[in-house]
Amino acid sequence: MLSSAVTGWKVRNLISQKTEVKLQKNRFITFWLFLISIIPIIGKYIIKFCGNRSWRTHYFKMLYNWKYLARTIKASSAEKAINWLRQDRISDEAALAIPKSFFLFLIHLILSILPAGLHKFVTNFSYFKKRLWFIFIRPFQLYFDSQLRKDWLLDMLKEGKKKHILSDDDAEIIESQLNEPFIQKYLKSLAVHVLTLPITQIVSVAIAWIFVITHPEMPKAQSWGIGVGIIALFQVTPISPGSLARGLYVLYLVIKERDFKNYNIAVFLGFFKYIGYLAFPIQMTYKYPALARFMAGHWATEAVHIVPVFGEGGALLEHWIFGLFYNWPLTIRGHMNRRTEMRKAQRPRLWPAPLFILICSALFVGSDHFFMAKYQLLMPIKEVWWLGMILPFVMGSFITISAGGMVFWKRISTAAIGAIIVSVIYSIYSWQYGFTDPIIPEFVWRFFIFAVFATIGVVLTELNLGDPELKK
Repeated sequence: MLSSAVTGWKVRNLISQKTEVKLQKNRFITFWLFLISIIPIIGKYIIKFCGNRSWRTHYFKMLYNWKYLARTIKASSAEKAINWLRQDRISDEAALAIPKSFFLFLIHLILSILPAGLHKFVTNFSYFKKRLWFIFIRPFQLYFDSQLRKDWLLDMLKEGKKKHILSDDDAEIIESQLNEPFIQKYLKSLAVHVLTLPITQIVSVAIAWIFVITHPEMPKAQSWGIGVGIIALFQVTPISPGSLARGLYVLYLVIKERDFKNYNIAVFLGFFKYIGYLAFPIQMTYKYPALARFMAGHWATEAVHIVPVFGEGGALLEHWIFGLFYNWPLTIRGHMNRRTEMRKAQRPRLWPAPLFILICSALFVGSDHFFMAKYQLLMPIKEVWWLGMILPFVMGSFITISAGGMVFWKRISTAAIGAIIVSVIYSIYSWQYGFTDPIIPEFVWRFFIFAVFATIGVVLTELNLGDPELKK
């Protein structure tokens, strides 16, 4: 390992040829230099200083020769500007201007710790305007202009084929579906989701600000602390103003079109925060799996590019993410299709579900008895969150394992309804048994957590059942 480290230092021009020979013979000094090299930022400069006479001369000369220092800074700024230009952090004009201005170089050097897109956003006014238009104006255009939505998707398909993240067969399937009404509704819903993103943040900040200005009698630190707490509370509530707006939009579509079947998943998930953003992709997966897989793969690989080095185009992390979001779902789809065919010969079994619901409810009630006996109080779900996650998850898993020939969406519905029943039974019992906190907020939290993790239990169990043909 030490020998490889020495070779690496030489390849990176941190040490001279003479120093390399010495270090290969002296393991003690090499070991200490190896420890020094681990130090972030300054480690490599210490190695340079100790192992390369040219670098030592360079550093010392900068201390007493101001003209040499100025030339060094200019050369370094030019080198950095070239790297930033290659990373698409700056424009061509900025790359030419940076070596001529130390102040400009210093600003970009400080901002270079940011992701490339954010660095460019705060330093390039034309890019700043373009991104603001893309974030705030384009969603409105996508919502009202069907041709723009179609062109947008075609551009993504073209890019997907160019990057080889989309097979020709899938591309052909997606292109043949472009004019279908639900595809247009899905693309329109994406615009709505983008538009609802800032609602919760705006509302939370507004309420926090109103609280601060309407309580002048409070110490500033206390009022601002409560204001920050209000903003934080909005981030963890299961239903927020943004998710409510999104859910109402889906409900509006159901009522307007009198079509529950094509929105039966999105209409429920849309009201919940965070998970609601997946409402339409999940809904679309059932009817348009090729498009759903491509969208997931496309967005995931685009998002991973913010990771330095490993997340770059063609890098290992991008391939891994693409495999996770595109190839793996394709494999899972094959498994589930074969499992669906196998289950057609089986009779659906609903009777085990009530049994597991009762067992789960009994375990929660038993936990109330345990906490009352040991601590003389009933625990809210935030104190026993692990129990609220594990029991519904296991219940959902057992429900799908014992469901026989039941179709997949009915398995999810059964588990979700079961979780709701458990939350009702558990909350009623807690209320009757002397729960001291307000029971309605507690019930909402239990309802949300139980339903989510029961559904996750079903999905993960189905995903991990494997290929039925391999088990024959």
